Amino acid sequence: MTRKIYIASSWKNVRGTRALARVLRDEGHEVYDFTDPENFIFEVSEPGRPRESIDWLEFLDTESTKRAYGVDKGGLDWADTVILFLPAGRSSHLEAGYGVGAGKDLFIYGDLPRGEFDVMYLMAKGCYRRQDLERMLAALTLLQGSSAKTPITLLHEKGEA
Repeated sequence: MTRKIYIASSWKNVRGTRALARVLRDEGHEVYDFTDPENFIFEVSEPGRPRESIDWLEFLDTESTKRAYGVDKGGLDWADTVILFLPAGRSSHLEAGYGVGAGKDLFIYGDLPRGEFDVMYLMAKGCYRRQDLERMLAALTLLQGSSAKTPITLLHEKGEA
């Protein structure tokens, strides 16, 4: 059985997101990747107007922002699993939280510098460093249809807690 996976990440992580999407698809999963050309990509700034001059509330009120939101929200609603691919920004974390609240499985994958962390990452079914891709892929398959374990349980099983 395959999963329908939404990758939540940052535009600063485009190459990594595309590579992760390719691996997940090769494993037989369906993937919503916001960097895919068929998903709506928009320009934040206008010609002759630097990005830094745009107020955040003004940004939210543009048609291109509303269209991009609709496409990404549709991807979230379609998915049964969200992978928060670190490093990730504010939108990605909102997407991950929305997924958990909607009953979707959340996995966190990637690396952060030492000293950067978040207690709410305990909402995830599993947390994995980039070097642990194979373990995450196995967990995506193993947790289907079972009562999922929390990261704390997984740490205890590994003898790390």
